[in-house]
Amino acid sequence: MSKKIGIVFINGAGLNSSIWNEVIQKIDNPFLSIDFPNRKPNDNPNSKLTFDSYTDAAIAKIKKWQKDEFIIVAHSIGACVGLKVAEHFKNELKGFVAIGSVVPKSGQSFASSLPFPQKLLLPMLLSFFGTKPPAKSIEKELCNDLTPEMTSKIINEFTPEAKSLYMTKITFELPNVKRMYVKLMNDKSMPKTLQDRMAKNLKATSIKTLNSGHLPMVSKSDEMTTILKDFINNLEK
Repeated sequence: MSKKIGIVFINGAGLNSSIWNEVIQKIDNPFLSIDFPNRKPNDNPNSKLTFDSYTDAAIAKIKKWQKDEFIIVAHSIGACVGLKVAEHFKNELKGFVAIGSVVPKSGQSFASSLPFPQKLLLPMLLSFFGTKPPAKSIEKELCNDLTPEMTSKIINEFTPEAKSLYMTKITFELPNVKRMYVKLMNDKSMPKTLQDRMAKNLKATSIKTLNSGHLPMVSKSDEMTTILKDFINNLEK
């Protein structure tokens, strides 16, 4: 088994692990890309899943991986899942990286972490319209700096999540490890001021900025890879 620190990748809502493909091709570390449940077209809908359904699936995959040392790299709402997952791997976890993420304070949910009035509007929007935005919204908020081909892929493969992923209040205690927040300067989904607040919630030991939209692992894969390599290199010193 490789002695290098491993990387656990956790994607954001609606997405799948293929968003990490470009980064994975450029790293030498062992990796595990965790898909949320039911990513295939003929899978069951996610409407009845609980928040624990997401975390339990991730924990099971990491346990099966059997890596002694790893970091968690979580994108967007994936950080909410990652924070709970991290609790189960206090001995193995060596660092936590949040990319354009909502990072709730312990006892809050993704929705309640948003600024006013979004924190009030989101529950109503989820109730009326579900968890899959219109294609135009996905294109505008997630794909503003992607190629047309990748934009089509993101839209076509977008999977509705359970409302519980957004609404469940989570309690957690992140192990005392290095924490980095990657701030996305051209993100149309996460305003920069909100990202600043999320970095504070994470108690980030470092903050890096990327001039990218919400999916830097796709649009700026070279720069994203360099940031992750530097983070791991500092851990291994």
